[in-house]
Amino acid sequence: MAADPDYAGAIRELSRARSVVFTTHVKPDGDALGSIAALRRWLIGQGKKVGTIVPTPPATKYAFLDPDGAMQVAGRDVDLRSLPPPDLVCVVDTGTWLQLAGMEPLVAHSGAPVLLIDHHQTWDALADFQLIDPGAVAAAVMVHRLLAEAGAEIDPTTAMYLFTGLAVDTDWFRLPTVDAATLRLAASLVEAGARPAEIYDRLYMSDDLARAQLRGRAIETLHPALDGRAMVMRLTQGLFRELGADIGDTENLINECMRIRGVQVGLMLVEAEGDEVRVSLRSRPPVDILRVAKQFGGGGHHRAAGATAHGSLDAVEAEVLALVAEALADADAGSASQSPCP
Repeated sequence: MAADPDYAGAIRELSRARSVVFTTHVKPDGDALGSIAALRRWLIGQGKKVGTIVPTPPATKYAFLDPDGAMQVAGRDVDLRSLPPPDLVCVVDTGTWLQLAGMEPLVAHSGAPVLLIDHHQTWDALADFQLIDPGAVAAAVMVHRLLAEAGAEIDPTTAMYLFTGLAVDTDWFRLPTVDAATLRLAASLVEAGARPAEIYDRLYMSDDLARAQLRGRAIETLHPALDGRAMVMRLTQGLFRELGADIGDTENLINECMRIRGVQVGLMLVEAEGDEVRVSLRSRPPVDILRVAKQFGGGGHHRAAGATAHGSLDAVEAEVLALVAEALADADAGSASQSPCP
């Protein structure tokens, strides 16, 4: 486990850097982008030069988190190999090289010191300075605390950014990790000017046609496994080409697996380039799905995790389900051992 989160150290590194470049994981979500937007707003207010470079394009619904259009996509908008090194690179909401594909020239080879801000259970040795808090339900929680300890103002725009991150990473406050402190933070952000109805509309009521069609076709692929305790969804490259959709349109699709009564584990397999298959996993307590992701070099949380596997969809599905079966068996054994004697 990580040591006590070093908020003072993170504030020190961000404050003394004159130029900072933020980055995050592939398929950046609202928590990553909202957290970066809040930090960027604070640092720009201090007169610093701040950039944001992401490994893959974010979904269009997140455009409101980048109102000035300053975000760049690596390889499309900027060549990382020719980028002058900033005073500090800050990686937010991931701590694994697997999730930073293509960002190695910036994070590992630019010569700039690296600060990691993350709340996941797994991370690699990729940073010079670390702010890791696996107990935080979202990176936005950590960023809010960082800004508060730095004496930064939480104005309505910053509150909107942080509320977005908090809402996205808690699936709009529905996950088991949500507690009273989470809701108190949400309330404080609303008091600071965040407007939940407006944010919800931007996040969930503004799909383009390709994403809506992808959801429908993805649901058609649902099939049960392991006696109905697992539900599997499969998306092929051909389907993306047919609909004009992209990988960013799969965000939250795995939740459809968990809507089926009796399902304890959801599995989404997405064909990527070559023989890569992106694996997304969800589970209900007490099933620990992180252990499955770790077998493929992935990471995440105990109830939500992901990884990249190699092979055909059929082969990867069989391999992952074998590990899921073990996780289910161990969860059953643990539950039985905790049951009171008759």
